[in-house]
Amino acid sequence: MTKGAIVKFRISDVDKVRLEHFADEAGKSVSAIIRCAINETMRGRVAGQQRREGIAKLRRSTNLMLEAFAGKPIDVPRLKEVAAQVRKDAARVLT
Repeated sequence: MTKGAIVKFRISDVDKVRLEHFADEAGKSVSAIIRCAINETMRGRVAGQQRREGIAKLRRSTNLMLEAFAGKPIDVPRLKEVAAQVRKDAARVLT
């Protein structure tokens, strides 16, 4: 990638350290992290929105599992179906 224009902006020293640490943990440059954030924002995606949606979906499937356990007698095929969905939703959130 060729170098482009430079944009300067101000952030607190604490936020700068946090950003540098985050970029380091992600194995990316600070510039790459900021470019990604800009692209996501311009697409209308709020930071963390996908994760929040994943967590909400996991919460709903977990509630379905609790409902399946509450039934007497327990509907084992339904419970297996719901457990598979919980596993799928959890994998999305945890990866």
